[in-house]
Amino acid sequence: MNLEQTESILEDLANEFDLFGERVNEDELKKMLELSLSYHIDANCIVNNWMAFSSSRKMELTLENLQLFDREWLPKKVSTPKTPKQKLMSRIAVDSTNCMNEEQLDMIGSYATPEEKKQIAQMKRHLTPEDQSAGRKKFVAGNRDAILSTSGSSPSTRSTTPSTRSTTPSAKFSSRSNAGDVVLTFGDSQNVTWPGQGLGVPVKQLSSHTLQATQKYMFQKLSQKAFVLNDQIEEMASIFKNLHGVQEFSHLAQPTQDPVYVAGRVCCDSVGKLNCQSVLLEGSRESSAGKSISLDLSELKQYSLFPGQVIGLQGVNSTGKKFVATQILPSAALPFSQELPDEMAAETLRLIIAVGPYSPSDALDFSPLHDLIKYIQRDRPDVCILMGPFIDSKNLIVNGGDLHESYEEMFLKQVEQIGQATQNLGCQVVIVSSYRDVHHYRCVYPQPPYNMPDSTQQKCSLASHVSFASDPVTLSISGVVIGVTSTDILLHLSKSEISLGSQGKLDRLGRLVQHVLHQQSYYPLYPPVEEVNLDHHLWELYAKFKVTPHVIILPSDLKSFIKDIDGCCCVNPGRLTTGTVGGTFAQLVINTHHIRGSPASACVGRIVKV
Repeated sequence: MNLEQTESILEDLANEFDLFGERVNEDELKKMLELSLSYHIDANCIVNNWMAFSSSRKMELTLENLQLFDREWLPKKVSTPKTPKQKLMSRIAVDSTNCMNEEQLDMIGSYATPEEKKQIAQMKRHLTPEDQSAGRKKFVAGNRDAILSTSGSSPSTRSTTPSTRSTTPSAKFSSRSNAGDVVLTFGDSQNVTWPGQGLGVPVKQLSSHTLQATQKYMFQKLSQKAFVLNDQIEEMASIFKNLHGVQEFSHLAQPTQDPVYVAGRVCCDSVGKLNCQSVLLEGSRESSAGKSISLDLSELKQYSLFPGQVIGLQGVNSTGKKFVATQILPSAALPFSQELPDEMAAETLRLIIAVGPYSPSDALDFSPLHDLIKYIQRDRPDVCILMGPFIDSKNLIVNGGDLHESYEEMFLKQVEQIGQATQNLGCQVVIVSSYRDVHHYRCVYPQPPYNMPDSTQQKCSLASHVSFASDPVTLSISGVVIGVTSTDILLHLSKSEISLGSQGKLDRLGRLVQHVLHQQSYYPLYPPVEEVNLDHHLWELYAKFKVTPHVIILPSDLKSFIKDIDGCCCVNPGRLTTGTVGGTFAQLVINTHHIRGSPASACVGRIVKV
């Protein structure tokens, strides 16, 4: 390793310590450099490990403590510890051995085992005088490319130069050959004209009480959360009574020899995935004093259950310890909205629906979003619904932190392009937030709309045709009620659901959508998956249906579809990118004058490759 590379790493180490306000002398920096090279980790990782170690042990930064850090902490915490079993030469890029001089090989040999030193000696014997004199050549270890640069640039230059990996388009996306292909169609599309005139229809939220960006989160008390969960059981129990003429639901744990009706929430008796042997039924405070009881499903020929689902059952509890279910009471969705469209409203409403990420997973190149904008400019829809994430937390570049501008700056740049490209199209753009967006600091559900600076809105004239909505949100457009959530509830349900037998004519995807409609909530799963931070108080206010939407948009990593579920037009447009390849978006044409009869029959749609 030459002097320039050593000084570069030492400077990186000093900068990392400065972030923590830690004073470090030259000897301590050299020891940290030695550890960094030994364990093949960069300055950020080695300093973060030291801060964790010193905080837990309440130690100061000294050479003696660094030796203890080397013996007791790093071998356990670092994935590539210093061990004789590892072959040093296998960790070095093959191409780099051709540009090493004798001095650099000696540097590597100081960390090598006896067997590896023999390999290094053989390499030194094969060096020509020209090779030995090439003192300025650089080399890069296989897992050291983030630290030892082959460009020869100074540390200050490297920190401000954009990563070529983050700005280079993904090869797989740019080489795709199926752009514009129609994946599937829904309804009678023979006489449908997909391009529109951009009528600029007004978009409003169904409820005047909407989630705001200033809302405080996660201040709920346990008692408040318990009331919300209990009220949900009571509300659904009331619906079951009206549907099936049940006079009263019995206590779950009360022994009885006669068949009775009970209602409650499906739970799991342990931490883990629900199965047919681990199902519990939790009753409400009013009917069952909040007690839970084991549920026997052996008498049922078909069922479909998931944690958090509120169900009604008929069965027998002869011992008071287990309820043997003989029938699950069918559930139903809320009625559709009866709101009449405006007299001046157009007969046909055209929508384009797309879901992030808007860049491939291996780059922050927004070519997929730019291609989508071209489709919007070509087809001039009345409304375009764009759902996050825009700056995806699962993007490899974002995870690596190899960025040359802030998350907020990247997001604002994309919104500016959307606003300017759609400004004169007569198209209303609705941008729905996502908890996966790293630029949005509220990683919660329900999630408030993105908060845009006033200067940006004025600059792009966004206020006139671009609006921001929360996740979830229920929109009303020319009398058509459209429910939207960017959270992948279908995938979360599919991982939690257990089922037996066929549920009528529905396939698995249709069954998952029906769960959402019949539970009357955009996120009926409880407890939620680990990545969803659910605020139950706000969930009760903003994530429950007031009416069943005419069209519900449930984006998912599962297969894209457009389905008629109980008269509701249910759409999974897919994601605009899936990994490093192009994904899909959806187009809908809705006859607003026929939406009150059967909403799904008034819709024609298709899924298109971007």
